[in-house]
Amino acid sequence: MSACSWTLSIGIIYVVFMKLTMPAPLLFVFKRLSLIRFLSTIPLLVALLVSAGPIAAQQTEERRGSEALLNQAVNQADGKSVRLGELTTGNSLTVLLFLGADCPLSQKAVTESVIDLAKSGSPAKVGLLGLLVARDDALDIQRLKDEFKAAFPLLLDRNNQLAGTLGVTVVPTAVVVDQQGKVLYQGRINDRVEQLGKRSVVRRHDMREAISDAAKGLPVRVPKTPSVGCPVELRKAVPDSTGKAEYYRDIQPILYKYCAVCHQEKGVAPFSLANYQDATLWVEMAIDLIERKIMPPGQAESDFDLSDAPSVLSPQELRLLRLWLEEGMPKGAVPANTRALPPTDPESADLGKPDLVLKPDGPMTLAASGDDMYRYMVYKLNLNRELKVRAMRFIPGNQKVVHHTLIWFADSATQARIIADKGLNAYGLLPGDSGPGYGQSAMLGKYHKIDTNKSRLPFEQIGGYAPGHSVWKTPPGCALSIPEKTDIVVQMHYHRSGKVETDFSSIELYLAKGDINPAEDFRTTNINDDKFLLMPPNQRRRTNTAWPVEDDCRIVGISPHGHLLTVSQTLTLERPDGTRKVLLNVPRFDFNWQRMYTFREPIPVAKGSKVHVSSLMDNTSGNPANPFKPPKAIFMGENTTDEMVFPFVALTIPKDSSWDLQQGFLSGYRTGIIANTLKQQFGLDDHHNQASPAAISGDKQP
Repeated sequence: MSACSWTLSIGIIYVVFMKLTMPAPLLFVFKRLSLIRFLSTIPLLVALLVSAGPIAAQQTEERRGSEALLNQAVNQADGKSVRLGELTTGNSLTVLLFLGADCPLSQKAVTESVIDLAKSGSPAKVGLLGLLVARDDALDIQRLKDEFKAAFPLLLDRNNQLAGTLGVTVVPTAVVVDQQGKVLYQGRINDRVEQLGKRSVVRRHDMREAISDAAKGLPVRVPKTPSVGCPVELRKAVPDSTGKAEYYRDIQPILYKYCAVCHQEKGVAPFSLANYQDATLWVEMAIDLIERKIMPPGQAESDFDLSDAPSVLSPQELRLLRLWLEEGMPKGAVPANTRALPPTDPESADLGKPDLVLKPDGPMTLAASGDDMYRYMVYKLNLNRELKVRAMRFIPGNQKVVHHTLIWFADSATQARIIADKGLNAYGLLPGDSGPGYGQSAMLGKYHKIDTNKSRLPFEQIGGYAPGHSVWKTPPGCALSIPEKTDIVVQMHYHRSGKVETDFSSIELYLAKGDINPAEDFRTTNINDDKFLLMPPNQRRRTNTAWPVEDDCRIVGISPHGHLLTVSQTLTLERPDGTRKVLLNVPRFDFNWQRMYTFREPIPVAKGSKVHVSSLMDNTSGNPANPFKPPKAIFMGENTTDEMVFPFVALTIPKDSSWDLQQGFLSGYRTGIIANTLKQQFGLDDHHNQASPAAISGDKQP
C-alpha cells in the first residue's frame, strides 16, 4: 500500500473515531477543518499520541518517586523513627544536606549551608535537614549536633537508604526538594572545592542560586552539579578472603608505612586509616588522590638524597591497593600479634628537652567560615645575646586549623613597629577573627631598614611546619646564629573548620652545646628573578633565572616559593665544569603546601657554580588556584594575590666569607618597588588588582 493510501486510511478511521468520542464543542470545530488541512496535521498528531504515553508514564514515575522519598524513615536524635514527609510539611522548599560523621568537609558544609540559606533572599519558607550517613547506625546524633553546632534538625539516614535512593555517593551533598518531594537541585553547596585536594575561592553558590530560582517559581538553571568530598559507604557483604589481596597481610603494611603517621586518631590529618573499617571507608578516595599525586602532599624529586621528602607508593603497592578494592576489600586472617601504629612525630624522638619554649602574645580566634587566613605571629625571644640553634620544633595548638607554617627570625624593634600599625594588624581579619600578629607580609616593605654594611638580612627563613614534618635541624657540627634583639616570626596558614576555633601554637628551640665547627656559618638566603615583574592574563609561561655561587659552600636545604600562579618550580645546580644536577623539582607546586626540603648530607658546591631556577606560571582560567576569574594581570609582590619567584636556600659558608647574601633580598626589594610603580601607573589597587585584562597588552613583560 502506498503512503497516500496509508494516510487516507488513517484519516477515515480517525474521523469515525472522533465522531463517536469527541465532545460536541470540539466536534463543531473539527467539522469546519478541511480534510486536506486535517491530513497535513496527521504526522504531528501521531507523534503527539506516540509521545504522550511515555511522558505520562514518566510523570507518574516521578510522582511515585517523590512520594516514596517523603515516605522514607529517618532516625531523630532521641532514636525515634519519623517519616521524612512529616519533617518537610509546611515548607515550600526543603534542603536535605547529606553529611558524613567522619568527613572533614561536613563541618564547613553545615556553616556554609546556613549562611547560603540566609542569603538566598527567598520569600518562601525553606527548611534545612541534615542527613547523616554512617558506617553503622550506632551513632550519637546529639553529640554530632553539638559538635557541628547545627541549628537545624540532624537525622540519621538508616542504612544509608535515602542516600541510595537519591544516588548520593559523596558527602557533603545538598538536595533541594519541593512540597511534593520532587528533586529540584542536587549537588555541591558551592565551588570552593572543585576537586579533592584543590581548594579555591568561592565563585559560584550553586545551592543558593537553585533555592532562589525555585522560590521565584522559575526552573532551576543548573539543577545538578558534581559533589566533591568523602565517599558514602553503601553497605555490602565483604568476602573473608579471595587469596589475591587481604587487609592484614597486604594492605595494612602499606597504609601504616605511607599514611598512618598522619592519618590516625592523634595525627594531624582529618580522618583515620588505622584499622580495617577505616580502610574500607577511605581507600577508594585515597587511591584517587595517590594516582593524581595529590597525596602524599609536597612531593618532590632530586638527583640528591632528600631526608624529609614524603615517601611515595611504588606502582606495585598502588596496584595492590586497587586489587584489594576490586576484590571487595577482604579482611583475611587476623594476625596473632597486632601491628603497632607509627609514631605521629618521629622526627622529635631524639631531640631531648627543649632549651626554650615560645608562645605568641595570645591565642588566635578564627571565625567559622570564610577563606583561609595567612597570619604573621610574633614569638618574642626577649634576649640580649646571640643564640646558637641546632634544632627547632613547631607544635600546632589546634591541628584542625593549622595547615602549614613558614618560620623566620626578624629584628625585634621592626616587629614592634609592624604590630603597632593598626592597618597591618587588621588586614585579612574577618568578622569573628581576633588575635595577635599582623595579616600582611612586611618582609619586603617599608619597615625593614637594609644596612648594606652588614652581611646579614634583617630577617632569614629558618624552617617551617607541614603535617608529618614538625622538626627542623642543622647539619652535624653547625648551628644557626640568631642575633640578639631578634624575634621568631611565623607565617601561619589557617584553614577554617566550619566552627569557631582557637589556636595557641608553640615553638621549641634546642641550642647547640659546644659541638660547632667555628669555621662555618649556617645561613639562609633567597634567589629572586629580577626579570619577573608581571604575569599577563590568559597566559601560561616559564620564567628562568640564575644565581651565581660566589664562595665555596654546602647547600643544606631548599624551600621553593611562589604564589597562586606557580604550578611547578625546579632548581638545578650547574658546576664550574658545566655538569648539571637537579637540586629540587616540585612538579606540582601548591601554595598551600610550602616547606623546606633538607638533604640527608649537605651538598658541597664550589665557587663559580650556578643555581638555575625555572618556574612555570599559569594565569589562565584553567588554573583552579587562580584568584581571579576572569584572569587579570598579576604583578610581582608579597600579597597572596600577587606573584613572585623567590625560593629560599639554606647553606653553610666559611665564617670569613665576603659573600654578600643580602643580594637576593635586595633584588626582590628593588623588583617590588618597580612592580608597585607599574601598579600605580595602570591604576591597580595594591590588594585587589581591579584593572581589566585590557589595561595591559599581555604580549611582553616591561
